[in-house]
Amino acid sequence: MSSRLTAIIVGAALLSLLGAGLASAGEQEGGRAALVCLDPGHGGPDSGAVANGVLEKDVNLDIGLRAHEELNKLNYDVMMTRTTDVQPTLQERCDMANAARASIFVSIHNNAYTEASQGTETYCYYNSGEGRRLATYIQEQVLLKCERPDRGVKEANFFVLRNTDMPASLVEGAFLTNPAEAALLSDPFFRQNIAEGIALGIHGYFTDTARFDTYMLLANPDGEATAQVQLDYMRGDGVVQSQSLELPPFSRRTIHLDEIVLVNDVSTCVRSTNGVPVIAERAMYFSFERGRGGHAAPGVASPACEWYLAEGSTDWGFDTFVLVQNPDDNENPVTLRFMRSDGYTTDFTYTMDPHSRFTLECPDVEGFEQADFSVKVTAAYPVVVERAMYFNNHDGKAGGQDSPAVTAPATTWYLAEGYTGDGFDTFVLLMNPGGEPARVKVNYLVPGGEVVTGEYEVPAETRRTVHVDEVPGLEDSEVSFAVESDRPVVVERSMYFEYGGVTEGTNSTATDSLANDWFLAEGYTGPGFDTYILLANPTQTDQGANVRFLREDGTTSETSISIPAGCRRTITVNNLAGMENVSFATCVYGTGPIVVERAKYFLYGNNKDGGENSMAVKAPSLAWYFAEGCTR
Repeated sequence: MSSRLTAIIVGAALLSLLGAGLASAGEQEGGRAALVCLDPGHGGPDSGAVANGVLEKDVNLDIGLRAHEELNKLNYDVMMTRTTDVQPTLQERCDMANAARASIFVSIHNNAYTEASQGTETYCYYNSGEGRRLATYIQEQVLLKCERPDRGVKEANFFVLRNTDMPASLVEGAFLTNPAEAALLSDPFFRQNIAEGIALGIHGYFTDTARFDTYMLLANPDGEATAQVQLDYMRGDGVVQSQSLELPPFSRRTIHLDEIVLVNDVSTCVRSTNGVPVIAERAMYFSFERGRGGHAAPGVASPACEWYLAEGSTDWGFDTFVLVQNPDDNENPVTLRFMRSDGYTTDFTYTMDPHSRFTLECPDVEGFEQADFSVKVTAAYPVVVERAMYFNNHDGKAGGQDSPAVTAPATTWYLAEGYTGDGFDTFVLLMNPGGEPARVKVNYLVPGGEVVTGEYEVPAETRRTVHVDEVPGLEDSEVSFAVESDRPVVVERSMYFEYGGVTEGTNSTATDSLANDWFLAEGYTGPGFDTYILLANPTQTDQGANVRFLREDGTTSETSISIPAGCRRTITVNNLAGMENVSFATCVYGTGPIVVERAKYFLYGNNKDGGENSMAVKAPSLAWYFAEGCTR
């Protein structure tokens, strides 16, 4: 890794709790920055099980020390709840891990029942998805190393599983009451096998990329100056990791967060430290129990105390999450006001720790277990807000989409992308957060310059959905949007599609103003990826644009395009000479006011095929904030 990577463990009381048990590998160049808490069960006057001349406390400790050594070889930070024959209470063991903000907790035990009992079993807490995933990896690897009967992964109400704040598991290696397994436990070679299995299981848990791949995309549109950039990764466990890098002139950079932040939720702040503004996006590819596919989103240039999201649903096969990033030094009370389509509202409040990230699963909000809704977020100190939605069976489609919130309602909104042709469904979401009804006019712009108009009333504190495919005259067309309202509203667009055999969905927040210049950090034309730049001209004057593509090696390509009044144009980047099989950023310089988006469809592999869409940003910035991110 060429950049500098540091891990900062927050909490002044931490060192007294960890003592010599905390290694420093994660703070060194290339360190994994994952803190593993190993808990050898029992100790001191508590021998645990005693049978066939074996004391459980002794073999637990020996296995734990060996696992510590194996994890150090794999470059993990490790702490232990005991390294000698002492007896921390169960609460003290949990307190150590929680105070250290350990990434995972693994309690090491060996079993006792009857002489005939044999085999290995591993436990997690009830309904803990991450705990079960951790336990499954450990169980599989210990079985491979030790070749004992498989007693399975089980759920239990053990104190240390219930009272730790991180994914936790408890492994029972073998039975002391079985004379043959007791003899094995007396053999250092067998204990070493258990330890190696535990370490390999932990390593598998942290390095599994089958669920989420998260990338940060950075670009420097300045043709002369190099940007010095710092990225701060705010993990879900309260730890902040930082990375520094250089962006040469006209260059673009891809950062795979899964190689830096292991198995965690993560919010990101990107800062240029030498005054050269940059552009940034985040792309995620995923396959998990709630959906599969990918989504991307631009950053926001600054936190704010008020945010709005027009889209949200826990009906029709959807799961919706609101992600809040608190970059402030203070505890931060946050209120989320939910507004249903039928006018019902409710508030959800939460106090965030400094420099933390909070995820709200919207089905947990009373009255919104199965509803379409919008959300207004207010905070005492500035925060950053995004919304992610995942679906497994929405009209036969599976996927996910994500967008940043906007800081204020407005009376005008614009969107470049939309399509109602075969396999595509396009929706416009209208949110009225005010106290009076809003009369909204949507001007639908099609390629030939025609304008189709729809008028809609949106009652106070409600959200309305418009299915664009059902608007007369728009049954099979590319379409862009210019929205006008007599009262401030918020507008988003969602699309669900079948493209090249792939089914998924995308979403984008609208922009409240046009601009001449637009910037996109993400773009790729490698095998299985199709990237499109969408440009719309809602004005009554013909416009043109020069489009510059920035490759990762600092070279550029350019093309130009005309955009007649009231029209939308599409650039298929894959078809441009010199743009085959490259990662790139896009800079659009218009002759007049336009709106720009990017759409990307992909065969990513690992059951993560899909599509994504992003609204371009109007200018580079010295800072970008992202609330969402996951490397689990």
